[in-house]
Amino acid sequence: MRDRQRPTAEPREHVDIGRPVMLRRITAVAAVVLASAGAGCADTSECRVVETRTLADAEKSPQGTSASEVLGLAMAHTGAFTWDLTPDGQNPTNGDPGAMLMVAVAVERAAGEVRHVVTEQVGSTEQASACGASLYVPVRLSITTSDAALQDEFAGDLVFGAERPGVPWIRVPFAFEELRGGLRPTRAGSSGEVYAEFGAAPRGWIAVLHEARADESAGEAWSMAGHWGDVPVDG
Repeated sequence: MRDRQRPTAEPREHVDIGRPVMLRRITAVAAVVLASAGAGCADTSECRVVETRTLADAEKSPQGTSASEVLGLAMAHTGAFTWDLTPDGQNPTNGDPGAMLMVAVAVERAAGEVRHVVTEQVGSTEQASACGASLYVPVRLSITTSDAALQDEFAGDLVFGAERPGVPWIRVPFAFEELRGGLRPTRAGSSGEVYAEFGAAPRGWIAVLHEARADESAGEAWSMAGHWGDVPVDG
């Protein structure tokens, strides 16, 4: 099965910088396979943390924006929602692609410290890794679809800075069995992730991730499962 390309809105994987001091950049391809470390990758680049500090919600970062202002940009919104099929017509979840649906999206401040983080690119410089300064604001992301497949909250960081200048965004992995709603993957053992972007035209998606193997290396393949707003879904 050929998986859809990950939309260009979020071109690299975000790793919680509250624990390791690294953000890995993963090139968006139709089937994302994370090779074992021994395999090597000539075009790998990384954003390495060079400075991190905590800020109060109302405190301005060196870039001139506070966490309170970022939260103010992340406005609640509703919009048309679609459950997607893969290019070969497979359904990654039990959502109904033919249903006319709406989604409601909102964030609220959660417990935890606001972090101001500065990173620099290391490794390959063939492609820019969008390293730089960003604010990380702990929030709860609420997503509810009108078919009740999703009616859940997801804890993560609202990010504002170098990667998507001027646009707050959040990406959170989840386990399907922990959802309150009825959404489930059609492939056993799959996990999921949700992405929301709070720009002038809000958008986001639900993704399904499952194990993939290539050349005896285990990795992860990614399929679009549902989306709202202007998200490219062509395979």
